[in-house]
Amino acid sequence: MKTVKVFDTWVKAAGRMLHFDVMTSDEATALRLANEYIAAQGHAAVSVTTQECRFCHAEPLAMFSEHQQREFHEGGGFVVRLSE
Repeated sequence: MKTVKVFDTWVKAAGRMLHFDVMTSDEATALRLANEYIAAQGHAAVSVTTQECRFCHAEPLAMFSEHQQREFHEGGGFVVRLSE
């Protein structure tokens, strides 16, 4: 069964804490996806590092939606927003 690594991510931007998980297979991709996500939220000046984006645990890919599974296969992973 295919699994994805969950990178728990907490980033301070614009005076508030953004919390999201990056689901992918490796740390480099997690950082790339986290930085792309933060930039898409309008915080291009914020840089996500391994201090904010840390491996937490692994989950079966099958537990995610078909859309998320497709994002994983086509783009290397996906982001799950938890709070803002």
